Amino acid sequence: MRLSWAVATAGLLLCGVTQAEEQGRQAPDKDEVALGVGLICNTSEQVQRYVTLRADGAETNKALRAVNDEAHDPRACGLAAVAFMADETVETKNMQGKLVSIVRISIIAAFDGRQWGSVPGMVQYALIEPEGYEI
Repeated sequence: MRLSWAVATAGLLLCGVTQAEEQGRQAPDKDEVALGVGLICNTSEQVQRYVTLRADGAETNKALRAVNDEAHDPRACGLAAVAFMADETVETKNMQGKLVSIVRISIIAAFDGRQWGSVPGMVQYALIEPEGYEI
């Protein structure tokens, strides 16, 4: 089961694209459940492509659209509100002067704009900005 665009819309309504990117989010410890609103993708390569596009000056929506077009999947990447556990940091990169981490996460639940629902066994890749680090 893939997260619907309703979840992405909820994320946009709750925080807005720019605000979701600018909020400091820190990857939780491995055994810690965290709540977050931000970018998630099916693969780490898709997150890396998004970071590259943003670093080259693409706006958030254009970068998301480009990644999804390249994946031939309109839901490969999107903004979502999820409860998750961090599995491992895949890579750390510089995006527009800020240090960001690509983290493999296990999603436990997702918000669809009205309520939280269980999402067992879903692995995604998130873009997380470690709190307090800027380049």
